[in-house]
Amino acid sequence: MNVDFKAALRDQLTFLCSSCASFDAGNKREAVRIATIVRILLHDSRKSSVSLLTHLGAKESISLSSSVEGEPHPSAPFMTTMVRTTFRVDAEGKGSTVYGAPLDARYLLPMPVDAWWSQVVYILGQVRCTRKSLVLDAADKDGGAHVDAALAPDYATIATTGERGWWHYKQPNDPDGPSYPVMDVHLFYLRQIGFEVMNSPELLALTV
Repeated sequence: MNVDFKAALRDQLTFLCSSCASFDAGNKREAVRIATIVRILLHDSRKSSVSLLTHLGAKESISLSSSVEGEPHPSAPFMTTMVRTTFRVDAEGKGSTVYGAPLDARYLLPMPVDAWWSQVVYILGQVRCTRKSLVLDAADKDGGAHVDAALAPDYATIATTGERGWWHYKQPNDPDGPSYPVMDVHLFYLRQIGFEVMNSPELLALTV
């Protein structure tokens, strides 16, 4: 039986839409499932994995939307432009930090698939993560399609950045109080990647 790859793409994008909605409803670990879907769409390996875009013959002919503008300087020590931090204060004056995916289509730029896949989106010191590395580490090691005994070092760094001394916050009503680490930043990166995919017109056009 011949496989209808357009129908398969429609299915995967439907799954991606559902996972993004679940994430936005509060299920942050749904980001790992987002990564698994993006892996199905894009990842080709020498062993056995053939991406859906390759099956469709479209991987070299379409663009995907990027919310990261340009390439960082080779010696840049820090870059987090793909996500953002905001602060919220409740009626009692208690504040909390909210690390979020921008989800803003106004600033998306089209990029060839391979360039998009390999674009650096996170830098902390010597750690440089691309969309590809984040997606594959989440899907292949952090519970998307497989669980490893240990996470990849760079992926573990972005997941625990707060514990390592970066991205702490204080309660707005207690500036002299303790600092709290912002954790699980990698999940918001994966959510933003899902947003980029769902807002890539040339990819969506393949479903017609």
